[in-house]
Amino acid sequence: MNMSENNIEQKKLNILKELLVSEEHSIEDFKRLVEKAKPFIKIENKTGKVILSSDFPLKVSDKIILFLVGTYFSKELGMNLDMPITSRHISENIGISQTTISGPLGEFFRDNIVSKDDSSYSIKYYEIEKLLDGICTRYLSKKEPKTISKLEIENRKIKKQRKKETKSIDFQPLVKRTFDENLFEKNINKYNLNKNEINSIFNFNGKSFVLLRGFKSTNNLEAHLKSTLLSLVANRLYFESNDINSSELRKILKNSGVPNLTPLSSNLKNYPTLLIHKRGPIGSTKTSYEITEYGFQKGITLIRDILDNTSNFDIDIQSRQTRIKSQKAPSILIEKNKLLQNISEFTKNNEIDENKLKTTFDFQPDGLRLLVIPKAKNRKKLQIKSLMLLGIVVKKIYQIDSFDSKNILKESHISYDRLDLLDSNKDYKKYFSASKSKSAMQLKYPGEVKSIEMLKEFIKTEDCKL
Repeated sequence: MNMSENNIEQKKLNILKELLVSEEHSIEDFKRLVEKAKPFIKIENKTGKVILSSDFPLKVSDKIILFLVGTYFSKELGMNLDMPITSRHISENIGISQTTISGPLGEFFRDNIVSKDDSSYSIKYYEIEKLLDGICTRYLSKKEPKTISKLEIENRKIKKQRKKETKSIDFQPLVKRTFDENLFEKNINKYNLNKNEINSIFNFNGKSFVLLRGFKSTNNLEAHLKSTLLSLVANRLYFESNDINSSELRKILKNSGVPNLTPLSSNLKNYPTLLIHKRGPIGSTKTSYEITEYGFQKGITLIRDILDNTSNFDIDIQSRQTRIKSQKAPSILIEKNKLLQNISEFTKNNEIDENKLKTTFDFQPDGLRLLVIPKAKNRKKLQIKSLMLLGIVVKKIYQIDSFDSKNILKESHISYDRLDLLDSNKDYKKYFSASKSKSAMQLKYPGEVKSIEMLKEFIKTEDCKL
């Protein structure tokens, strides 16, 4: 190859190098990327946790990209270097179920926007700026002004005037409510609380409050439920009011540092026995949250747990993905001698007649059957009563925490049709941790206590009350 050919080859290489991409970056690149990401991403100083802004109505795909960008920056800061960024990790941190993010995440992988090492995802550095530019354009750029007709201008004036007239009716800010210190002290004394204890949880300035602690959790759902209950309890203690405007609640939670408030209303709607989402008049966008008596009692229990470092707050809190995931219950199986021993111990500890218990249930090493059918006015009541009686025996005698509701009713020749309808029953929600007939069902602690009480009554009278 002569000198002339060498020169031509070198020129080709220089041209082709423009197509090469690299993970290398300059300080100027970082400054530019950080400026574009700042409105959407924050990183906790101590933990390196990525927090997405709740100021924008981000789409699922944008949340995924921003979280991966934030994770990239976090690792560049030397934090969480060995933490695998799985789809479950992404789901829990952005508050969206794995089933929802799997589609866009797979699309980003196929489009070579993200890479995947084993089950850990990471964003490709050279794609970050283009993606951030698109997000900034969607959420930060001002739209081009469009021509507005005179009729539309007039309609807007009318809507604005109506909004102004109804504002005082729809929205009652917390700061306008009256605080009576004597009444407040009387309220907290009823629940064996004092001012110092309350002040350690809430920072109150006479007009409004923020939460100091008590809502830190492993997922957004738990943080949202606990912080909302605490806020509604504080609102009642300070202002003798059971409800808070939704905007005011979000403001309290945001000022308290509660993360990712975008799915707040979706998370809270799963707990109608604790709080009620009240909507305003037709055409109004104002809504409020009202705490129920049951919710208030649970809120007080949560406060006592925070103060005493106990764990009596027994509300079942699971992420949406965990709730919808079907879990198979273990088979009922026990050695015969162990079964007889457990029956004897259970009846002795709970002061139950052993012979009567054995005539109420058919105990076998590989299962059990209810020989006496509970009395009930409808199918739901019959199913719940039967599940509680059978469930406590499975837990205490067979020593198995979860069971298959359909199979256990079927074995006792009790109707197992439409078990999914039990989800709407307040007793069922209160006493059981699972809501689907195909799920592994468990008795909560209140359910265990109530079930033993019902079992004692049932053995004596062949009837029991929920």
